[in-house]
Amino acid sequence: MRRLPFVLAAALAATSLLPASAMARSGDSSNNKTRASAKATSGKATFYELRSGGGNCSYPSPPAGGLYVALSRAEYRAAAACGGYLTVTGPKGSVQVKVVDQCPECSAGHIDLSRKAFARVADPGKGMVGVSYSPAANPRIGKPLSFRVKEGSSQWWLALLVVDHGNPLTSVEVKSAGGTWRKLARADYNYWIAASGAGKGPFAVRVTDTRGHRVTANGVRLTPSAVQRTTTKMY
Repeated sequence: MRRLPFVLAAALAATSLLPASAMARSGDSSNNKTRASAKATSGKATFYELRSGGGNCSYPSPPAGGLYVALSRAEYRAAAACGGYLTVTGPKGSVQVKVVDQCPECSAGHIDLSRKAFARVADPGKGMVGVSYSPAANPRIGKPLSFRVKEGSSQWWLALLVVDHGNPLTSVEVKSAGGTWRKLARADYNYWIAASGAGKGPFAVRVTDTRGHRVTANGVRLTPSAVQRTTTKMY
């Protein structure tokens, strides 16, 4: 991950901030949809800028509008938060941001916004402000699912990235023609892995999110590096 450092001047240490608290964690199971909560977390925000790519979540590029956020290790949850959205409220107003990155320097309750997102909620000159934030349920994406097969993938090892799903994901499964569904394991860089491969493809890919939506996209090819767009939407 290549990040521009966010502003953490010593003078800000004395600034009065809302108390930080950790976002409620949810496990990698179907219980996520019942545990997911709109309850706001009070904490603090700084800002940074991605130099390239989409951060630890491995997206090919930042969101088109430049509104994104990096989370602490505890809230990133080994990529379980990737691709989800938060509604963040600060002194100037609110903004919806996509989770694309991890902030290793941040403690739970400290989020690192893009500069553009920070400017929506506070004066960037402040560097750090108190905010509240909560998961956005079923954010409007306006795009169907896309998939990217990671470099080095083959019939014997497969790594698959899911893009534009809206809510965080709980499960990704693949199936070759005539085969059975195989559940993939999520890596902390947000690719879903079949350690022993899934065949030559093309694949049907079944995707499930934290709100209980489940869809199947067909015809995903074993073509590393290419972003494959489909017509399938999560909701």
